[in-house]
Formats: sequence, structure tokens, C-alpha cells
Amino acid sequence: MKRFPKVVLFVSYTFFSSFCLAEGFANGLTVVEVRTDRSGKGLIKFSNLLEKTPPSCASSNARHLSFNTNNAGGRAILSLALSAQAQGAKVYARGTGACNDYSSVETWNWGYIKD
Repeated sequence: MKRFPKVVLFVSYTFFSSFCLAEGFANGLTVVEVRTDRSGKGLIKFSNLLEKTPPSCASSNARHLSFNTNNAGGRAILSLALSAQAQGAKVYARGTGACNDYSSVETWNWGYIKD
């Protein structure tokens, strides 16, 4: 009976950590393409696949992160992406682990440019 709690804890940790750690990471990638739609939603395509583990909803778009220009954060992301693309600078960014803007593209969480 003492072993049961340890087994439950291990299974719970394994199951939930796969969801918590499912975030893509642009680790020093360059911006290849920036796209925005009339709706205000947009996406950034990077030069290579995102590292870590992008969420399953984004498995077909593992080089992309999305944003929404209908809020200040999304407009800042658009500015950052266009600036990085124009400079050929490297971007470091992490996704949220969810596909909120598009059903098949992970949503941008935070990021920065570094030469």
C-alpha cells in the first residue's frame, strides 16, 4: 500500500510535465517570413525548427510562432520580428505551449533579439 502513492505521483508527474514542458523555443534563429492577416493575427516563420517540444497542435508548423496585433503585446512582437528580419539578427523566443491565435501554430510567449 505504501508503494501506491509513489506510483500515482510518478504517473501524474510524467503525464502533466509533458503538457507543461510542451513549448517551442527559437534558440538564435533568424526570421525568414512575417505574415499578418486582415484580422490582426500574424505569424513568424524561422530559419529552422523550434527547439524543445512544441505542442501537438503545432506539429505541422514547427518553424512558426503566432501573435495578435489587436493588442499592444502583439504589435510589439510584430515590431521585433520585422526589426530582426531587416537586420538579419538572431531571435530568442519561447511559445506558450498552446495554439491560441491559429489552431495549428503555437502562440508567442516572450522573446528578444540578440546580435
